[in-house]
Amino acid sequence: MVRGAAALLALALGALAYFLVTPALPALSDLDVAVGVAATAGLAFVVALAAVPAAAVSTPIALWPAVLGALLLVAALDATDAGAAASPFEALLLGCVGVAFAAVLDAPALAVALPVFVGALDLSGVVGSSPGALLAQDAARPGDPLTVELPGWGGGLPAARVTATEVVFLAAYVAYAHLFGLRPRASAVAMFLALVLAVVLGLTVGGRVPALALMGAAFLAVNADRLPALLRGPREG
Repeated sequence: MVRGAAALLALALGALAYFLVTPALPALSDLDVAVGVAATAGLAFVVALAAVPAAAVSTPIALWPAVLGALLLVAALDATDAGAAASPFEALLLGCVGVAFAAVLDAPALAVALPVFVGALDLSGVVGSSPGALLAQDAARPGDPLTVELPGWGGGLPAARVTATEVVFLAAYVAYAHLFGLRPRASAVAMFLALVLAVVLGLTVGGRVPALALMGAAFLAVNADRLPALLRGPREG
């Protein structure tokens, strides 16, 4: 547990350093490339911070120090108008919410049914990202708890934003992978790539991109061979 806490702290501090230095990084001349690069780098940190707490899904009480610390840091940074500097801790906090969700609703069938259900709702437009939600078109409202801002290189407007819904479900799916013998690391990587794909599609084709549906499909695809056994019977132990 100590090693896990140390790794989480190191990851959070590394993410904070990146988010603070991003405005000083050289801005790329091609706008689409600049958005894609900055969004991909930011997403890597957000996905990692949301996914790491999932390993504690069997003992979610162990996450309380991370929750309290992240909550205090988000409040302090938002109060000082720190902007995207709060994003790593927002991602961590939302990841803990997703892990708690999976710990409470720990039925094996939900590991399959939930991505399908949420993805269908996202495709229908009932829930999920509004048009272009992953691509920032204007400045986010300061202290907005429902978005995680990904800063653009060279300052200016953020490159992208991830919604709270996307981060919570990503963490929940990784937590289900830990609970039910699926592939947690591969799941996190697959969902990261799905979010990057959502950014790329948003840049190339425009319009609404169903990021939640892409994320759920990636999670199911990377665990496809293990899902039938999961559905046949209850979790042992």
